[in-house]
Amino acid sequence: MYGDNVTVVGFAGFCKSDIILYLSRILYVLGEKIAIVDRSTEQQLSFSVPIVPSSNNIFEYRGIDIYLRCNNTPLNDIPKNKYSVVFIDFGINPETYEDLSQIKALFIVTDCNKQHTIPLSIWLNNQTARPVSIRIIRDIVSGKIRPRYIDSLLQAGQKTQMIAKYDFPINEIDYSSRLLSQYDDVFPFAKISKEFKSMLLDCITEIFEKDRNAAIKAIRKAQIGG
Repeated sequence: MYGDNVTVVGFAGFCKSDIILYLSRILYVLGEKIAIVDRSTEQQLSFSVPIVPSSNNIFEYRGIDIYLRCNNTPLNDIPKNKYSVVFIDFGINPETYEDLSQIKALFIVTDCNKQHTIPLSIWLNNQTARPVSIRIIRDIVSGKIRPRYIDSLLQAGQKTQMIAKYDFPINEIDYSSRLLSQYDDVFPFAKISKEFKSMLLDCITEIFEKDRNAAIKAIRKAQIGG
């Protein structure tokens, strides 16, 4: 079990690597010692960080420790005492259920694609930990498939203790920033939408209990590549 001095936050679903990276940069500016552990089967994070050759899948990226290909590695095998914040990308890996009891909050992230929502709903349905959660739906477009319908598929409100949910219409600038976080070693995200920035601020102040003014300053610094 992680100690009281370590905040562990999980991410389930898809389209979330940029959120993990943004939050990690902001918290790094705030002085936190951070690890990102990819326990997903998809390993999408490996396409967003410059992998160090001969690193044995553990390396430092701009002051943050990255643990890749940990899909079969329990959290208790990670040297937790080195960090104040640990992010875990669960993806939809069924081998990660045992770790849900160790997290402070779970981000449930998806777009409206059925190939994402259905597997995520199955993953959520099969877990029994009922963690505190934040539900995020991205790239929403006009038409029949709306957040209410996606929620009816996910059933996140029934399977977890949901404390917040965010709906983000598809936004070209936000999408461009998401791409930059994959392709650029040092990625600015200064042009993200006001709504997306507000969500990041909520997370920093509510989940990590940071002072609002300090969080705003840290976000500004992180947004320009800090």
